[in-house]
Amino acid sequence: MRGAVVAAVLAMAASPAVAQEAGDHKDYGEDPARKLSIAAVTFENFGVAVRCMDGSLSVVLSGLPVATGTRTVRYRMGDSEETDGEWISGRDSTSAFTVWPRFVAAGMSRGGRLAMSVPDGDGARQYAVDLPASAASIGRVFRNCGHDLEASIADTAPSREDLAGLVWRRTPEPSFPSQASYNVGLAGVTCHVRDNGRLRDCRVESEFPEGSGFGRAATYGAHRTGQVAQADGSTGGMAGRRVSFLVRYQALNWHD
Repeated sequence: MRGAVVAAVLAMAASPAVAQEAGDHKDYGEDPARKLSIAAVTFENFGVAVRCMDGSLSVVLSGLPVATGTRTVRYRMGDSEETDGEWISGRDSTSAFTVWPRFVAAGMSRGGRLAMSVPDGDGARQYAVDLPASAASIGRVFRNCGHDLEASIADTAPSREDLAGLVWRRTPEPSFPSQASYNVGLAGVTCHVRDNGRLRDCRVESEFPEGSGFGRAATYGAHRTGQVAQADGSTGGMAGRRVSFLVRYQALNWHD
């Protein structure tokens, strides 16, 4: 494995460079012992990586302003529309992980100009970098995590939470994982809707911290108790719609 690439992307702490025109280093690497594969591109003081670690897919940006918890990043990839996305940082971290990694990584695989506006104190830090097309390396990362890159490219990416024009009739009620080692956490979940508004085929798009069990608990709760309806309270005409939502955990309570 090209350890230098992984280290540069995941441990980078210097101030970010702005408007870089070409990557200084792009690579793919694997570490079977850690069940890790990563496709990365690094710039002078900024990095982007798509990673599969122990079956969990993530996209991480490094070299950002220091922050803790959820941060909203406004970004545009190539010719796509500018959108707001939710990213998660550890305590006083210069790295951030997207809540919707499958969709963000699929967009990045085609390459192009990545422009971002990242909160920085009372203002925002602007970034513009040119990402190389990397369908082969990102595709390998996807396969290692059990995902299909082509299917994800064809899917519609959520920016934040998206109930497809519907409203909650019954909000999912997941239990706090009994074996959780963390007091707080978050899971990003997508589900499809049955005609009666109940949820099916729910999948974990991300969980924080990784391996915490929050994602599994969230999907179980969504299948068991979640139900949506038309805004006028009716059911029917909803079959096949996809909803995307977040589940936040704190101690024994959660809110959405």
